[in-house]
Amino acid sequence: MRPKPSGRMDGTDRRLVLLLSRDGRRSAAALAKDLGLSRQAVAQRLKELERRGVIRGYHAEVDPQALGLVVRAQIRLSLDGSATREREQDLVRRLATNPMVRSVFRVSGEDCFVAQVQCRAIEQVTTLLAELKKSRAVHSSRTSFVLETLIEKGGMGAVESALFPEGA
Repeated sequence: MRPKPSGRMDGTDRRLVLLLSRDGRRSAAALAKDLGLSRQAVAQRLKELERRGVIRGYHAEVDPQALGLVVRAQIRLSLDGSATREREQDLVRRLATNPMVRSVFRVSGEDCFVAQVQCRAIEQVTTLLAELKKSRAVHSSRTSFVLETLIEKGGMGAVESALFPEGA
């Protein structure tokens, strides 16, 4: 589970996050010029935003299809009502350690978890389901395969200023 970002951001922090979200490779000097600050002041703000969990990292966005990961699925899991806490934790561990599992959400409704999976072949999803059932926490599962991606925004990407709450 990720730590929640702490503290409030002032207008300069918000502008800094907006600039970085559009181009995470920008130098502190270039950011400083755009913000009217010293390079050192920008570096300090970046360090603080990272420490507080507002900025979680810098990375390249890799196209999964370029890696042969052409099968996408959504696995909805319902837990066995009599499963112990340890079995549920084992299930979550199995999900977390499987590289095909890209995200997991605890959800409301008839399902307990939704896992987003990306892999090379449908058989890998079948193997993953068998592995998850070994936890003895799964009551049932439903799998949907993605036929076509209509809209995908991925991580936050370039943040729009409208997404910042007033006074954040």
